[in-house]
Amino acid sequence: MAEELIAARRELSGVSLTGSFERLVTARSSLRSVECRRVMRLLSLAGSPVAWPMLMAMATEFERRSPARPPRSSGGSHKGDGLDAVVAAGAAEGVEHGFLVETADGLMVGSGRERRIRFRHELIAEAIAADLLPATRRRYHAALAAASPEPSPAAATPLEPAAALAHHLAAHQLAEAEQAALAAAAAAEALDAGADTLAHYEKALALYEIVRVQEGVPRLPDLYVRAAEAAFAAGDPARAEAYAEAAAAALDDPHERLTLGLVMEQLGRYRRASGDHEGSLAAYKRAVDLVPRAPTAARARVLASLAQFRMLEGVFSEAKRYAQEAVEVATAVGDEARPELLHATCTLAVAEAWGEQPEPAVEMLRKTRDEAAQLGRLDDLFRVYANLTTVLDLLGRREEAIAIAYEGIAEAEREGQATVYGNFLRANASDSLYFMGRWQECRRLCLDALSWNPVGIWFLTPLLNLTIVEVAMSAGESAGRLLGQVLLAIETVQDPQFSVPAQQTAAAYALWQEDLVDARRAAERGWQRVSDTEDWLLMAHMASTCLEVDATIALDAHRRRDFATLAAARERSLPVVLRAEAVVRACGVAPRIGSRRQADLAIRVARAFRARVEGRDDPATWTQLAADWADLGDPYETARAHWREAEALLDRSRGRSMRTMAREPLTAAAEGAFALGAWPLLRAVAELSRRAMLPLPKAIEAALEGRFEPAAASPKPVAGRPTGPARPAGPTPSGRPTAPGLAAGISGPTPESGVVADFAASATQQAQHDFGLSKREFEVLALIAEGRSNPEIGRQLFITRKTVAVHVSNILTKLGVSGRVEAAAVAIRLGLTERS
Repeated sequence: MAEELIAARRELSGVSLTGSFERLVTARSSLRSVECRRVMRLLSLAGSPVAWPMLMAMATEFERRSPARPPRSSGGSHKGDGLDAVVAAGAAEGVEHGFLVETADGLMVGSGRERRIRFRHELIAEAIAADLLPATRRRYHAALAAASPEPSPAAATPLEPAAALAHHLAAHQLAEAEQAALAAAAAAEALDAGADTLAHYEKALALYEIVRVQEGVPRLPDLYVRAAEAAFAAGDPARAEAYAEAAAAALDDPHERLTLGLVMEQLGRYRRASGDHEGSLAAYKRAVDLVPRAPTAARARVLASLAQFRMLEGVFSEAKRYAQEAVEVATAVGDEARPELLHATCTLAVAEAWGEQPEPAVEMLRKTRDEAAQLGRLDDLFRVYANLTTVLDLLGRREEAIAIAYEGIAEAEREGQATVYGNFLRANASDSLYFMGRWQECRRLCLDALSWNPVGIWFLTPLLNLTIVEVAMSAGESAGRLLGQVLLAIETVQDPQFSVPAQQTAAAYALWQEDLVDARRAAERGWQRVSDTEDWLLMAHMASTCLEVDATIALDAHRRRDFATLAAARERSLPVVLRAEAVVRACGVAPRIGSRRQADLAIRVARAFRARVEGRDDPATWTQLAADWADLGDPYETARAHWREAEALLDRSRGRSMRTMAREPLTAAAEGAFALGAWPLLRAVAELSRRAMLPLPKAIEAALEGRFEPAAASPKPVAGRPTGPARPAGPTPSGRPTAPGLAAGISGPTPESGVVADFAASATQQAQHDFGLSKREFEVLALIAEGRSNPEIGRQLFITRKTVAVHVSNILTKLGVSGRVEAAAVAIRLGLTERS
């Protein structure tokens, strides 16, 4: 701007410099020759540097469209009468007076590269363009849109159709604008730019009825279909669904059943992505009904899509039937239907893996992977990678599943698809890593996937797995926020492979927070969702979660003497166990297969919790479960089983000699939780050991003392609410195979130290006498203040009634009171119960 002011002072002696910048620029340009002004006007609307062949084409087109021949200078500022001489002279004058700059492919002239010319600053271009008259501006836009440059390295870039569209619209050339919009959409589609593709198709659709049908323009239904695909690629399945429905309405013709069937197949895909599962199933089935039964690639396509949908829904019998039919049709068609054959075979392999003979599915998927790689079908290739990890996980070959996932991630990076296919495979691998106790590696893979800010299913899968890990490792605020995100997301994506593990995790989090109402609500939702599927493994795990919640509710009701709630828990839990047992038994998978072993163990866990609901907790059951989970390779479930074993032993024991029997499982549970970084479980084990007066290993005790305890993890004892062992470890969807078709502990907030810690401690500590009470007597006093009887205190602290009576007598003597009521009043008034 300063340079323009200086130039204006030099060239415009009589002009006030207090006017607008635009007026100064136009005043200076009026001193230039008509050739210079013409070049500047052409360039002012171009919006970017223009190569010399393009500039000549623009000037030629403008002269052709002008009603009269443009004027020429009479001063002889150019050599020759040709248009190229006129343009060259005008451009040289613009450069000389500081309006224009000549470059060579972004570098100053002299490199020998193609010459380009542009304005020195965009404000100068805007001032020149603003001075154009409306009719002249329209002709300049028309010239810019119609100009066809000579072949050159700068010509025919993907941005040219979009620029031509803008100029055609500004010139009110609607027919040409429609053609340019379609060309721009095709260019954006080639670059996988979904949002830009959709914007251009929508411009073409807006012009369609105004322009009427032009030669070379697709029919309206075809445009709707293309717009739907663009919307889906842009991450907007709801808009894709609207366009597909519009296309289907425009194809309501008995003679177009095939086309309509293919549109319905797309509609099923869009509806599923937007969360409308009933509508999606209806669309897929309608597609199968519409497409003729003759062997064609289209018939194989709709059958394969329906098979995949039912497989993802967990209805494996239907998925297998449709996939087999799709394979037969595609095989009959031949090479034309090879993509459909790959798709159907991949789905068939997964459905077979959930059946009686899962082993052949691995070889089937490996063969399909090789064929997809040969054909260059990336969608099919990475779908096979994802399904292969799932099947290997089902077979218990988790190390191999992780290796295959990493192989697929490397392949995705080689193909430049690390942010799409690679991230999905990271989420797949994270599930196996979680089961094996490699939680840090699992967490890192999830965070890597989420760092690319994916959308849709690519976002939900790693987010869900990260939430499962966070709840197991901390169950704190960050885990709660992640869980909230997941629960909001599954409102629109109701696949059981996501919604059921999410509800399991929600129940686990609620149990750690001692919120039995939320835990029960999450368990009911998860069970209702899984009951509609044939996913026997997921149903077994959900049954285990439901029974754990009911066992906790039953224990709480028993302590509060709420016999109605206790009876309801007993009545509700039995049908869940029976249904899950029947479904697992009917699956037909051999007991030696990894997935069946895992399901059987989950059912046995549910049965063990059912015994707890009935008041018949058996330590031997938990001992065997811990051994079997360890043999299967799940360290977290092993540690949880040891914890439950210790609880059952302590519940049966009375007296120190019996309590020592629980030392070994308590230590095993603590060591397992500590190795995993499962701090909620470790805190629960530590609380149980404190009540039983059974010390844990010193390293674990030191770690617990040095770790900040969230408020939710250590609430004050409240009458009628369970503490200690009544706070169960959250049931986790461990071992849940990742969606077909498609880790040391987390450090919490660190404690305050130094001066801040000293200040906080001095502000909160109460200077009060302890009356010589021992640690155990403080615990007994706290329970007296809650109104507990001697038998209840004995059950809570795993000691005999006689020992409780001795402690009560000592407390009354030391406090100098005559009875339990006075002792409770003194304890509450002086804050002695807080010391426990």
